[in-house]
Amino acid sequence: MKTSHAFLGLLSLGTLFLTGCAAPSSQTPTSTSIQLPQVNVSATPATFGTSVKYEVPNVRINPAIAKDFSMGDIQNLSEMEKAYGFTFTPGEKNALSQNKFVIKNILDTNIRPDPSGDNFREFIQLYKTIRGGSDPRSRGQQNAIFYSSDVFFNAYNNLYTELLKEMENTAFYPAMKALSKELFDAANQKLAAAASDAEKLKWKKVRNYFAVPYAIFFTAAQPLTAQDYGQSDPEQVMADFAAKDAKVDTAANVETFVKGLKLDSESQAAVLADIEAIYAAGNKGVPAVFSDEYQAYSQQEKIVFQVDYTQFTPRGTYTSSSLRRQYFRGMKWFIDVPFFIKSAPLTTYAFAISQLLAEHSDALKNYNKLEAAINFLVGTSDDLMPVDYLQALASAKGSSDPAASALDYLAKAHNPKIKDLGALYPTVGTEQSADVLLKTKGMRFFSGKYIMDSFWTGFLTQGDEAPRPGYTQKLPPMASSLEVMALLGSDYAASQIPKLDFYSPNNAKAIDQAMKELEDGNAKLVDKDWQQNIYTTWLWTIKSLFEWQSVNKTSLPRFMQSAAWNVKTLMTASAFWTELRHATILYAKQSFAEMGGGPGACDTRSVPPPPKAYIEPQLEAFARLSYLAKRTDQGLKDQGYQLQNLSPLESFINLMDLTQSYVKKELENTTFTESVTTDSSPDPLDPSKTCVQHIVAAGSDWETLRVTLLDDLSQSLPIPVEGPILSAKDRRAAILADVHTGGDSSYPTRILYEGTGVPYVIFAAVEDANGPRLTAGFTYSHYEFTKLYGGQRLTDEDWQKNFYIGSDPYNAYQYTKKSSWPKENAWYAPLFNLK
Repeated sequence: MKTSHAFLGLLSLGTLFLTGCAAPSSQTPTSTSIQLPQVNVSATPATFGTSVKYEVPNVRINPAIAKDFSMGDIQNLSEMEKAYGFTFTPGEKNALSQNKFVIKNILDTNIRPDPSGDNFREFIQLYKTIRGGSDPRSRGQQNAIFYSSDVFFNAYNNLYTELLKEMENTAFYPAMKALSKELFDAANQKLAAAASDAEKLKWKKVRNYFAVPYAIFFTAAQPLTAQDYGQSDPEQVMADFAAKDAKVDTAANVETFVKGLKLDSESQAAVLADIEAIYAAGNKGVPAVFSDEYQAYSQQEKIVFQVDYTQFTPRGTYTSSSLRRQYFRGMKWFIDVPFFIKSAPLTTYAFAISQLLAEHSDALKNYNKLEAAINFLVGTSDDLMPVDYLQALASAKGSSDPAASALDYLAKAHNPKIKDLGALYPTVGTEQSADVLLKTKGMRFFSGKYIMDSFWTGFLTQGDEAPRPGYTQKLPPMASSLEVMALLGSDYAASQIPKLDFYSPNNAKAIDQAMKELEDGNAKLVDKDWQQNIYTTWLWTIKSLFEWQSVNKTSLPRFMQSAAWNVKTLMTASAFWTELRHATILYAKQSFAEMGGGPGACDTRSVPPPPKAYIEPQLEAFARLSYLAKRTDQGLKDQGYQLQNLSPLESFINLMDLTQSYVKKELENTTFTESVTTDSSPDPLDPSKTCVQHIVAAGSDWETLRVTLLDDLSQSLPIPVEGPILSAKDRRAAILADVHTGGDSSYPTRILYEGTGVPYVIFAAVEDANGPRLTAGFTYSHYEFTKLYGGQRLTDEDWQKNFYIGSDPYNAYQYTKKSSWPKENAWYAPLFNLK
């Protein structure tokens, strides 16, 4: 039997940070205490998308673009104010003079996104609002667009998210539904054939383990399709579906399914208890199907390990249908329930599960396909997986004591680097964090993925353990996006860390020491390390925002030279990172439409001077974003996926090529061109007269920037997976992701949330070979906050109530009053507290 590359325990970036950790050896089960199956196993490595090569952008920046200029030279400021319904305050005018850019809340303007259309998103609709009509004769100087890097980042995130959603709905969910049934049935057959009490117990436990996701996956309805709409009112169709779908996705329906499995009373009670805990999603606890094993392990290790059931709250993109909610819950079970290696019975069950996979080729094929795709998109597994147990069996062949040899292999196999289990200690300040982490080592049927930023936040935090060896202070239980951004290269973020509420004299030295260790580890990484998978490449793209600005700061336009731009860049980077965590929330392992005509058939209006757009010249970030998109495209094709959203992804790749070509021209201070011609032809309404019309000739740089670029962004919009009409939730820019859970005996356990809100309006003043002008665009908003642990976790729907009213997809951008919007974090104050 062959297994795919997905079954290889590939080294992750974290190895650079956790060298020398001892494998769990004390109290490892003895060879006589575990039962080994007889299977054959081999593995063949493979990679995806590696034919795509990154090319470092090459440009010679013209020093003229960096020169200072007076805002008195800007001629279109009043047009901006008049068109967009506001007057710059004295503080904003001062910021424009000093920093050459200013950011405003959209509610302080009359700018609102057009809510019409079946598949539009907030960012693009906002840009379409300020570009003016597609006919150049209707344009004005207020239509000078500023394309922030944010709009391109957001466009990629939308594509990535919908591609993953498409894969999950069309491939992963049906595969996991079939797999859970197949392995449940297989374990049941093994149980029926078992002769000894030990064999019966083993297969009953394995069967009960698969009964939970089996029942969950089989109680879901198919999402909406285009055929479901017909000529009906879309909003009513969506409302009717939501009502019916909610009746399908209930704990009662899952419980009814479980009762139909005809389990023995003890097994049924345990499975039902786990279903209840999964649906409640309100606290930590021990999986009932393994309650005896977990209790024994707690007594053995003197630590109570608990599964975080709040993590079973469907959130992110997993709330739109019962299929997605059930996929989330079922996969979370596979991801979050560990089989501790130092527990003899749990290790026996892990070997038994591995045996089932080896014996059922269809299940193994489905398993490998999903695991390979998630490894490519998110990262490699942080925990041991069935492949490790199969490899352990292979290594033990011919040994005089196969069980001991297999255990030795597992003890030496890769250790987890991120602790995602709740742990209760009998005493405070005695356990070592590294020892506790190693005690969580064991198999997960689908492991949470090792991601660098979760490793960072885990390395920077502790619960009630003792100070780390070599440290004089204990680390705090909470972390911040500022630490992640500092590790990605933001000097401004690093300067703000001491202002965090958990940074105190009691832990400041420890935080600084841990940050230094992580920075030293990062310094050893080369581009190839950052290009391991799509997730790390996403982080690498964020990293370039800080690098490009730092290396080229004095050569870039004046607005990018200001200290305040460092704050804006931090906000952009943090929001793009939030979108990454939102898109991968299931798999990432946490540390705890043609416009109307003109005035008539013959339009004799002249063509006004062109409004001169400008693209934020983040050349390196755009090059990496382009590589990220190309790698995503090729990697999915390499795996044989035929997805409808690969077509808009290809459009996005072409868009990024065009964008980079214009950014290079900007940096080289190229003069952009446009020519206007006249066309004389008979008047369609009166052929006896001649109609003379003024036309912008093909190839206009300014119309390419004002119209074509936005049209290309629209062509890059992903196709909705669940019906042709995008929901109000998915049209909106505001999303929420929980990224860390932490607390100790003196700090109540809290959940760290990262959110994006309604985009801000950004005005940037530019002067180059094409003259001085004020440009307008949009940029991310970003928020960080914590909430006390307990109860279900917050969802996008909860978060969006701060900013938006209702759920009508065709009226998705009714904003609430500004007073209901969350307050910006203190580190963004230089952008808003203007005097």
